[in-house]
Amino acid sequence: MNKGATPIFRGVCISATLYAVLFLGHIIAAVQEFDTVFQTIAVLISLMTFLIGPSIVLFGQITEFQQKIRANLLGFPISIALAIGLSWAYEDQSFDIVRSLAFVFVAVGVHFQHRQLIFQKHAEKMG
Repeated sequence: MNKGATPIFRGVCISATLYAVLFLGHIIAAVQEFDTVFQTIAVLISLMTFLIGPSIVLFGQITEFQQKIRANLLGFPISIALAIGLSWAYEDQSFDIVRSLAFVFVAVGVHFQHRQLIFQKHAEKMG
């Protein structure tokens, strides 16, 4: 990774790569009928779907308040889109409005909790 890359870009690249590797791993585990591995990876994919903003901050090693807010805002629509896709996958490739709304609700909740945490830590830091 380029040392001149912004922390947000680095966080997005690492998060996207990890998500893609997990996705590929879950396909391989399904084909090989490794049920426990498949389920473990599915849980990790599910968690990461809802934690895109925090994962960008973590993997990007973002420390500045404004960049954390930007990472949170960038992760929000990505998380919503992935949550809808995840809902579709959990419904055996069909659409269920209740599950989709529930997953979107979780994604929105995580986004706002993460944002609140960023502001709270910033306020504590500013004294």
